[in-house]
Amino acid sequence: MTNTKTSGLSDNELKIGVVFTPIKWGEFAIEKFDIFSKWMNGASVFDPTMGEGNLLESLITYGLSKGYNIDELPTQQLFGNELNTVFYNNARAKFKEKYDLDITNNFWNVDILKFENNAYDILFGNPPWQNFVDLPERYKSKIKSDFFKYDLIGDSQSLLLGGSRIDIAALIIQKSIKDLLNPKGDAYFFMPLSLLLNDGANRHFRTYKINDTKYAVRKVYDFNNLKIFNGISTRYGLVHFSKDISQTFPIDFVRYENECWKKYSAKPIFNLSDPLSILEGEENNLMMNYSPIKIKKESTPRQGVNTCGANKLFFFDTYKELNSKTCIVSNDISLPKEFVYPLLTSKNFKEKELVPYKWVLLPYSKSGKPLAKQELFEKKELFNYLTQHETQLNERKGTLIGAWFKRGYWWALLGVGPYNFFKYKIVWEAYGKNSFNPMLVSGEWQASQSLQSYIPVKTLDEAKRVLSELQNPAVETYLLSLKMEGTMNWAQPGKIKKLLQVE
Repeated sequence: MTNTKTSGLSDNELKIGVVFTPIKWGEFAIEKFDIFSKWMNGASVFDPTMGEGNLLESLITYGLSKGYNIDELPTQQLFGNELNTVFYNNARAKFKEKYDLDITNNFWNVDILKFENNAYDILFGNPPWQNFVDLPERYKSKIKSDFFKYDLIGDSQSLLLGGSRIDIAALIIQKSIKDLLNPKGDAYFFMPLSLLLNDGANRHFRTYKINDTKYAVRKVYDFNNLKIFNGISTRYGLVHFSKDISQTFPIDFVRYENECWKKYSAKPIFNLSDPLSILEGEENNLMMNYSPIKIKKESTPRQGVNTCGANKLFFFDTYKELNSKTCIVSNDISLPKEFVYPLLTSKNFKEKELVPYKWVLLPYSKSGKPLAKQELFEKKELFNYLTQHETQLNERKGTLIGAWFKRGYWWALLGVGPYNFFKYKIVWEAYGKNSFNPMLVSGEWQASQSLQSYIPVKTLDEAKRVLSELQNPAVETYLLSLKMEGTMNWAQPGKIKKLLQVE
């Protein structure tokens, strides 16, 4: 994937989310979905973002490997488009030099979002992989309206502010299926699987419709740990779509595991637009019989304390009581005890006895609001410590923390509210794990950033009930079905919320 400096470049010079597909993986798709025989029987094939034409070329190499001569292949039925002029010219040159084919009239050098040529029987492509928020500013402004046009927007304000994490691949797939695929046609795309498997902005893709046009996901190949695209950490796969049919479940889902392809079925567990859960055998029955855990609104799952890049200023490795009101942290920093709390670490989830290894400074009242400046001033040691680092704290970046700065609270953090000071927390490791092991803590313990998440609870009886229900095997089964084990998205609050019912 390429994200280069784009200031001053024309659209045709842009390199947006470039991920070229190796020929052998184009042939893999052709073999798995019988694309070659459809092409040989007269189907037109179009790659809407062809790069240097590898996928179209793979139809030729596949045919040659089967004993056909170039003249026997329906190359006049290959069509492609590419925004970048250098890539476009390279594709034309390659087909001429390697196969003596002049298919200039079959290739276009325009933005696919403005492409208005004929529709085709088969789409075979690999659209750019890049979030809207990471696109060049000038290009973002040009294509905002297309996200509305192709039915991909829920929160228009988020997109207009440039903060949406929706992938441009979703837009290009929707555009291509709606406008460039013939009725009842088939589309085969190499794509980021976040469109199907992640919560967030891409959930709008999972309505499986574009205005009045419906389509369905028919089959997914999840490449998992296969290294097809060098340097790409995004989860990706190969997906078959069909136009003009309604989405049904389960979907055939084939995943590369232990050096072979394993068959699963995939479906959303709770709502149509939820991420697909990938299940087998008894797991289906376990989820079918699952009853949501009832919680109060005040107990909504939360992320841990987020310093927005200032861990060294708010997190401490040592703590010593100086007197009833004061403590010494990191050996020589004197602070009021009432604002320093024990911070959970990975060690705490491995040991039976809860012993603090880190501490966190929260310059907040128990109401969950940051201390006012006058309150800070009255706490001389706290005031002196924070003002000593005022410049560094003001340099923190981000829309949410920036909102606090605009209100004058440059000492604020994220992930802090009244829930931080509830007497009980049911906490679990939300990052990089493959098992779900919530535990109950009481008192002033705090969770750490995205590493841990928790459900805040006010009473012990309620906390014990919720903990017991979270230990239902169906909870871990659901998390495992999302195939996010070992990643930063293993058990973040949004995933746990799916399993809860707010009373």
